[in-house]
Amino acid sequence: MSINPTNLYPKLFLCLGLVCGMLGVVNSDTASSQTTPSPTDDLEVTAYTGTYFKRQLNWYQQSAEIIDDNQRCYVRRGERFVVSSYRRPVNESPVREDDRNSRYFGNIEYPDDYWEVTFQNSPSRCNSQQNQGGQTWFVYRRHVNIR
Repeated sequence: MSINPTNLYPKLFLCLGLVCGMLGVVNSDTASSQTTPSPTDDLEVTAYTGTYFKRQLNWYQQSAEIIDDNQRCYVRRGERFVVSSYRRPVNESPVREDDRNSRYFGNIEYPDDYWEVTFQNSPSRCNSQQNQGGQTWFVYRRHVNIR
């Protein structure tokens, strides 16, 4: 039995096209995470008790355990900020609290629970000398709404 190459190539291209198309749909977050939204997007704090914006250095730590105020910034419920860009964190992996003396021992922080956000104008109380220049903050996703 011989296989006719003219019949094989269209089937091969069809299968490759389907595979590539499915990979594009499955991995579609990659392209959208690298895009910058329009400057009209804003972030509103929706958590009843407010929330903390945190720096990349310790995005996974609970705000009470971050003692350097340049590494965290408290914002109140209802406050709104214009966002230059936001995305899911890149190159971060889940972090488990292994310090047995910590009240958060055993907690696991997942990067997908956060937004990596750059503001057009950071909150004024977050604008210390070290926090200027549109640097990135990590924001707990369940505490905010981005529109």
